[in-house]
Amino acid sequence: MTGLFIFIGIIAFFVLILSFRITINAEYFEEFKLNISWLFIKIPIFPAKKSDKPKKEKVKKEKQPKEEKKEPTLESEETPTEKQENIFVKFYNNQGFDGVVQLINNAVSSLEKMFGSFKKHIVIRELYLFMTITGGCDAAETALEYGRMCQKIFPALSYICTQLPVKKYDCEIEPDFIGLKNSAEFALSIHIRPIFFLNAIIVLVFRLLFKVVLKFLLGIKNKSNKNINQNEGGANDER
Repeated sequence: MTGLFIFIGIIAFFVLILSFRITINAEYFEEFKLNISWLFIKIPIFPAKKSDKPKKEKVKKEKQPKEEKKEPTLESEETPTEKQENIFVKFYNNQGFDGVVQLINNAVSSLEKMFGSFKKHIVIRELYLFMTITGGCDAAETALEYGRMCQKIFPALSYICTQLPVKKYDCEIEPDFIGLKNSAEFALSIHIRPIFFLNAIIVLVFRLLFKVVLKFLLGIKNKSNKNINQNEGGANDER
C-alpha cells in the first residue's frame, strides 16, 4: 500500500511540475534576443552566455599505423547470401497502391490531430511589430514598397491572430520618404504548458501504433499467409 501511495505521489509531482507554463521571449531592438523561462529558471538562448573557463587544449593522439588488409584466399571466401526483400516493397506488392495511400492518410490524419491540439495550448501573450519602409528617397518607389509590405504583413498577422489565442498585439508600418534603409523592431512572448504537449505526443504515438505500424506489419504478412494456405489447399486437393 505504501508503494502505491509513493507511485501516486510521484505522478502527481510530475503532473504539477509540467503544468507550470514555459515562456518563450524573443525581441529585436538593435539586436536579437531569445530566452526561455520556466518557474524561476531563465535560460538565454541567443546571445548565449560565454563561459569564463579557459578551453582545455586537446591532446593530439598519435595516429597508429593502419593494419594492412589481407587479401581473401579461396578457402576463406564465402558464398554471397541472398538479399532479403525490402519490407516496403513487400507491403506494396501485398496491399497495392490503395493500401499505401490509406497508410499515408492515417499517418497524416494523426499528425493533423496532434498539431490541432497543439494550437489550442499555444498562447501568444504579446506580439508587437514596428516597421519603417523606404524606397531610397524616391517617393513613388517608397509608396509601392509600402503597399507591397502591407500586403504581406497584415494577412500573415491576421492568420496568426485567428488561428492562435493572442492577448495583446499591435502592428505599425510607416513609410519613410527621406530614409535610405528599412528598419524593423518586434517583441514576442509565448506561453506553453508542457503537460498538454506531452499528452498530445502520447496520443500521437498510440494512434500511429494502431493505425500505421500494426497495419503495416499485418499488410506484410497477409499475402504470405494467403500463399501458404493456397499451397496447402492445392496439396490436399491432389491427395
